[in-house]
Order: sequence, then C-alpha cells, then structure tokens
Amino acid sequence: MNYQIPFIFCLLVCVAATCFVHGQETSPPTAGDIIFENKTYTAEDGRLRNYEVGTLYVKENRSDPQSRLIGLGFARYRAKQATGAPVFFLPGGPGSSFLEGNPPTLAALVRDRCDVIFVDQRGYSRNGAFLENIPFEEIVLPADADLDDRVAFFAKYTEAVVDHYQATDVDLSGYNILECIEDVNELRAALGYAKITLRGQSFGSQWSFGIMRQYPETVERALLSGVEPLNNAYDMPSHVFAALQRIWKSIDKDPRFHAYLPEGGMQEAAEVVLQRLESEPIKLFVEGESKPIRILGPDDFPFTSPRQILELYHGQTSGWAAARFLGRPSKTLISPLIDSSLHATPERLEKLWHDPAVRFTTRQNFARYMATATIWPSPDVGDEFRTPKKCDIPVVFVNGDWDIKTPIENMYEIADYFPNSHQVIVHQAGHGTITSRMQKQHPDFIAQLVEFLETGKMDLLPAEIQVEKFRRFTPPKFAIDPAKTK
Repeated sequence: MNYQIPFIFCLLVCVAATCFVHGQETSPPTAGDIIFENKTYTAEDGRLRNYEVGTLYVKENRSDPQSRLIGLGFARYRAKQATGAPVFFLPGGPGSSFLEGNPPTLAALVRDRCDVIFVDQRGYSRNGAFLENIPFEEIVLPADADLDDRVAFFAKYTEAVVDHYQATDVDLSGYNILECIEDVNELRAALGYAKITLRGQSFGSQWSFGIMRQYPETVERALLSGVEPLNNAYDMPSHVFAALQRIWKSIDKDPRFHAYLPEGGMQEAAEVVLQRLESEPIKLFVEGESKPIRILGPDDFPFTSPRQILELYHGQTSGWAAARFLGRPSKTLISPLIDSSLHATPERLEKLWHDPAVRFTTRQNFARYMATATIWPSPDVGDEFRTPKKCDIPVVFVNGDWDIKTPIENMYEIADYFPNSHQVIVHQAGHGTITSRMQKQHPDFIAQLVEFLETGKMDLLPAEIQVEKFRRFTPPKFAIDPAKTK
C-alpha cells in the first residue's frame, strides 16, 4: 500500500520549507513551514544512523486569523525499507515528550519496518514552543484543611495564571485537544503521509481517539495503552477503587504485611480507618504545643498507600504530625488547560460526584477541574465530541488491571465502539504497560505488537498476560505483636 501523499504535494511542502532547512532562517516562518536538522544515533548493530529533528510552525489558535505562530517539535526515524504505515508516537501527560530521555520500547523495534515519528505536544516542546508555568507561593494549610481548601487554592492559582498570560501575547485558548489533533494532521500532511498508525499511551491514547474521530480516513490502525477515552479525563471513583481492591488482595497474600493485617485484610483495615476519620478526625500535636498542627479527616484517607492505611489502623500517627504545605498545584501548564477543556458530559459529571467510591478515593481527581473549568480560557470541546461513536479502525487496547490512573474499565467501556479491536489485560501492571520490563518478561508478546503496528495482524495476540508486580509496596516499619492484630 502506498502511504505517501502524491509527489507534487510533497514538492510544494519542500519548496515552502526551503528557507528553513537546517535551521538557516532567511525570512519569518509561516504556518506549515518546517525546519529540519539532521542528526545521528547509534543503532542496535553499533552503526551510526541518521534521523531528523524538526519544528513545524502552526497557529496557536486556528480560530483566530491574527493568531501568532508557535513551534511544534518532532523527530523522524526513517525505515530502511518501509513495509507499513508510519507510526506516530503520541506522549501522555499532558506534559511529556518523547524527544527527551529514553525513547518508547516499541520505537526501536519497529523503526526498521516503518517510519517512526515522535510528536511533541503544543506548549510542551523544547524544539518548539514551551508554555512556562508561573511562580506560585507555597502556603501552609490550616490544621483542619480539607478538599475544599485545596480546591480554593487551585482556583487562586488558575486565576493567577490567566491574569499573568492576559498581559502577554500568548493565547491560552489555543491549548486544547482539538488544536493538538490539527497539529498531528498538519504534520502528517507536511511530511507527505497519506495514512499513519497511532501509538498512544494515557493522554496519547485520548489524543489518538480524537484523531480517529476527526480524521478517520488518515488512520491505518492504532495501538493504545493506559486507555483514556475522550469522555474519561476524570476517572470514575468506583473504577479506581476496583483497581485498588485488586492491589489490596495481593497485599493480603504478601507475608511482609501479615503481622499488620486484621482478619479481613486490607479491605477491613481501610474500612476501619475511614470510619474513624468520619466519626472523629484525628488531632495531631507537636510536642509543647496546645493546638493541633494537623487534623486528619476523611479527605486525608491515603487510598494509594497500603502502608499508610495500616499505620492509621494501628494508631501510628507520628509520621503525620507536621503542617501541610501546598505549592504550585500543576507541574505543567498545558495539563489543566487541556484537561479542563476536555471536561466531561453532564451525565458523567453527575455520576463522578455521587459515585459511592468517593468515600475511599475522595473527589480530588476532578473537584478542582470542575471548580475552575470556566476560568481556564481553553474552550470546552463539547458533548458531541466527547460522546463515543462507532469506529471501524483496527485498534489493539492494552491495559493493566492495577492501573489507578486510567482504570481497566476505561478499556472495557470504549472497546464496544471499536468492532475491529482486540483487548489485552495485563495482570499486575500499573499505568505503564508496554515497557522494557515487559519486553524482558514477554518478548513474544512485544513481537506480536510490533507485527500489528507493521501489518495490522492481531489474531495471535493473547487476551491476557501476567507480569511481575509493577510496584513493590513497602510494609510498615513499626514493631507489633501479631497476637494483638487479631
């Protein structure tokens, strides 16, 4: 199959970019121009091979005719002899890049058979435009602070960010998934590809869903992990709790934890701790002080840490007796911009807020974004775009059943809309599934994924595999009489 756009179009693109090749600017760039820089890397056979690092110039806000241009970084590794569609690797976050650090596991295995392109996210691109976060003063929370206090702090931060950028030429409304989708489509066309394969992890999977929604005719196939549908920017608490319960069952079988567990295991310990925090919050004091420095309530339930749950179960609170600090609430600025723009349908928002599992997980995953969605200037993408619809593009879904960031129920939910799809459950894997560790444990499975990227073949893929525990949870360290545990 021919994956290239006709030669005359490629020629026009090259002509448009000639004054920027190798970074030699002779005139200001226009939308669609590319700067290329040739580089080398050492391949697995020890030989030096060439690859390209580039910057594509795009409008910051395509709905504004007067929009300024920003750069979008990318890298391209050309196949020796391409036998499959080029593979576009889309990073997660929002707020990460494959142009920094180690490349994804599959990239080196597929680049001899398919062109491999790493695409940066707008506003998070060292080879393009980088949207800087603002300094924000750290505060000490009051002793009885709860989730509402954290949400109020995030709202102040949001207002400060918006006020700061209103005094600049940066248009924050341009940082949303719809613009990210257009970025990939423009890069695809500028590089001369008629069709592409998508490889997305976490937000990269959400980004891929958006591309398949807007430009299905350009996508050959997709491999998605850490699955995050367009309407699932906020994870359902009951789905997160289901992943926690699977993790807790493994803790129950771990001999390092046995002395600390009640007869009902982690589930009973968690329930007891929550009942205590709900009925009478725990006051913690610093020696010599008459006022508590911290009061632990239901919003402080440490659902992600079995060790901390067991500490509270046994009344071990010495490590908690310190003031709570809040610093800059977002590591990357594009994360709240994109996530608040994605938001969720009214039906899902209602379910999120009233899901019974918020008792365990709290509402911290989504409350601050709900409270500030109308403050962030990135526009809401709309319910029609968020609502899934049938898509015939072949897709392989891979998800860990211990994933509490994008629970496996996300995969079950969206797979029904992709009749030409295959699901792989990875037992004991967390958010990152297709890793170098998996390659060592299941090289045949990784080879099958590479074959799917190249040819679309998926009939030999397993329905489930098991990996070594992605995380070795740390047991408590205080001494305890096992007889008293029961």
